[in-house]
Amino acid sequence: MGVPNSCSIYVVFGKKKAKIPVNPEELSIKMPTDHKTYEVLGAGQVVVQKKPSLKEVSWEGFFPGDTGAPYVNSRAKPPEYYVKQFEKALKDRQKCRLIISRSGLYDTNMRCIVSSFEVKDRGGEPDDIYYSIELLEYRQHSPEVVAVVADAPAATPGSIGIQGSQESPRPVEEPVMRVGAAVVVNGAYCNDSYGSKPHGHADNIATTVRRIVSGNPYPILVGHYGWVQEGQLQITG
Repeated sequence: MGVPNSCSIYVVFGKKKAKIPVNPEELSIKMPTDHKTYEVLGAGQVVVQKKPSLKEVSWEGFFPGDTGAPYVNSRAKPPEYYVKQFEKALKDRQKCRLIISRSGLYDTNMRCIVSSFEVKDRGGEPDDIYYSIELLEYRQHSPEVVAVVADAPAATPGSIGIQGSQESPRPVEEPVMRVGAAVVVNGAYCNDSYGSKPHGHADNIATTVRRIVSGNPYPILVGHYGWVQEGQLQITG
């Protein structure tokens, strides 16, 4: 018999990676659209497709007071730790990353913001914190900057008219960790994404990302060296 499918949910706040301690009974991923429909004479109703809107991920669950219970994922932290992380993300308008690792199936890896977070206390369960959360996909964007160039004054006899020119500054695109990204590596690298048998140490080595396995302890394969953690990398291009 094969290994049964399992699911792990992580939310990454900066350099802190928090694993949801108890998997929810149900998790919803919405992919809304903004298609437009019109009535056309002689053809009836037609649809004009638009690009997909932002993904919405939501679920309900609880943070257990008993972190040693058999239904709790390993290395769980007290309930107040998770509550503070989500509250801080809301207060500081922090960007985070949602990673859903499904063994044997597909994975979800989405940059997002916390759009809604609600906690509840239930009678008879004083140590557990129940919550509901909604995460909204975040897409990097930059405002378009337009430079206005004034006309040069008309040249007078015996003088030379000079007209300056300006270029619109290009928006700076935030580096993204992806396959093919140029990176600088520091620290130990391992034989596999689980961190087994470290066999070398990088000191400001410039290379590229060859593979990413989300959810594993050492999820990124760099060059011909080995597997490392994301915190060991600096994206350079």
